[in-house]
Amino acid sequence: MGRGLSVEAAFRAAAARLARAGIEEPARESEFLAAAALDCTRPQLVLRRENPISDKCAALLARWTDERCRRKPLAYITGRQPFIHLDLQVDESVLIPRPETELLVERAYEALDRMDSSIDAADVGTGSGNIALCLAGHPRARRVYGIDISAQALAVARANEARLGRRTVEWRQDDLLSSFMRSDMRLALIAANLPYVRTEALEALDPEVRWEPRLALDGGPDGLGPILRLIEQAQTVLLESGVLLLEIGYDQAGVAENLKRRGLWNDVQLFRDLAGHPRIVQARRKAA
Repeated sequence: MGRGLSVEAAFRAAAARLARAGIEEPARESEFLAAAALDCTRPQLVLRRENPISDKCAALLARWTDERCRRKPLAYITGRQPFIHLDLQVDESVLIPRPETELLVERAYEALDRMDSSIDAADVGTGSGNIALCLAGHPRARRVYGIDISAQALAVARANEARLGRRTVEWRQDDLLSSFMRSDMRLALIAANLPYVRTEALEALDPEVRWEPRLALDGGPDGLGPILRLIEQAQTVLLESGVLLLEIGYDQAGVAENLKRRGLWNDVQLFRDLAGHPRIVQARRKAA
């Protein structure tokens, strides 16, 4: 890509390079990258397609195309990822928010809608802060804690909060709910998208996924290590009738049965994503 190219010629050249690299939808992705480089929407890109592309934008598009050819995810290339109503900043220290996780937020909103008064909630393994920031926007959420063991992830979450122009979440660096276990603080809702990939399966993941932090993916030998630890802690930290929401892997529906066997949970439900896979487990802490 060089001097004198039109916008259309630039993104078509990018598409050809992406196709040679084996990217599945090279035309769509090249248009996405070109729109991001020009700081415009894809419909606006169509209106500008005959315009000359500046040397600066051409160089940026060329660099981003190089990165995508190395299978770097689009979100990490542009530093942005949409999630529900949020435009999030992301980098390689956080998991890229997925559409499947929007189902967890929907279930949390429904649980909050049924609360009789304002409550305290936590997003455990907050990453970019996507879940915590959504919860904080609900009128029933009095205080929201965004918890992560990674200081780098919390820096991204704080930056996303700052971009929204308000301070609504208390961010904590913690190993799951350890600090709550050491205190008398109790919560009415806990939501979590924790690592749930089996360790041995990590190397078989798509090349794009392998750019994401192992800390946010590796769930141990059976993929359930962090989830089962959180369930143990939630049995203490949740108030009576408090709600636990967990995102799980497509083959981890057994988490719901695990909760039922414990005898401490009511209303254990399993929700499927748009592909029909088990995705969210919801349970309510029994009253004593």
